Amino acid sequence: MENRYTYLFLNAATIIGPLLLSFDKKVAFYKSLPNFIKSMLITSALYIIWDVLFTHHNVWKFNEEFLIDKFIINLPIEEYIFFLVVPYACLFIYVCLKSYFPRINLHANYIWIGIGVFSLGMSIVFYSQLYTFITFGLILVTLIMVYKLEKALFQRIGNHLLLAWIIALIPMAYVNGILTSKPVLIYNNLENCNFRIGTIPFEDFFYNLLYMLWMIVLFEKFNSKTKGLSNN
Repeated sequence: MENRYTYLFLNAATIIGPLLLSFDKKVAFYKSLPNFIKSMLITSALYIIWDVLFTHHNVWKFNEEFLIDKFIINLPIEEYIFFLVVPYACLFIYVCLKSYFPRINLHANYIWIGIGVFSLGMSIVFYSQLYTFITFGLILVTLIMVYKLEKALFQRIGNHLLLAWIIALIPMAYVNGILTSKPVLIYNNLENCNFRIGTIPFEDFFYNLLYMLWMIVLFEKFNSKTKGLSNN
């Protein structure tokens, strides 16, 4: 495989499994597509703005050796594809868990509180590192808002969301491992906590968590409205 197709290949590898399994009768993920698309578009639009700004401010940059050399607003076309296929794969994991293991209990409330406290600490200690501060600051703000505005919903979905994130870390480690080892994506260590797991910046794991938080909460909100309309 030519180097310039590396990122494109990783996007294809991410989506192929979930796409083929979307028609499993028990999960029937294809029925969730309208609400997935809405929640994904909102979340990905915010993340793309974040991505553009961070690229502009040299928090990270893309290595053109591993790209097909098509850019839109400073981002390679592969990055836009990434924000389609990764959300699909992450939400697919979440929906599968809900379908096959509806009664998971991880005592998630305590873990989410722990994540919130940890995020506060990271935001304070690394306040001058843009990637670290923004990522953990947004996690903290998101958790506070969700507990304040959507506590019942979050208590209902928190266990599955948490486990979905943990499982999603496995394929994420493969994809991000390649992205950061070649590297396709080059990070400015002055803007992160400069701690890596393998070649992956520590913040990346929580960058993914924040995305899943936003998308899955929106997805479940849209699902609630859809069920409400169908019951009328």
